[in-house]
Amino acid sequence: MPIVNIKLAKPALDKETKAELIKDVTELLSTKYNKTKERIVVQIEDIESFDIGFGGETVEKLKAKQ
Repeated sequence: MPIVNIKLAKPALDKETKAELIKDVTELLSTKYNKTKERIVVQIEDIESFDIGFGGETVEKLKAKQ
């Protein structure tokens, strides 16, 4: 059973866009790897920008600099 965990930096996608993403990823795995859609799990996790860092700085601070 494939389990896909997608982590996205906030601001979060809206419900409709998330549902589309889940459908698209499920379709891809089903088609490309011949997996049954009912056995594919897709989880989307929204992460705060201050919980992600690049080069020693949080995304929140990097965005503030722009």
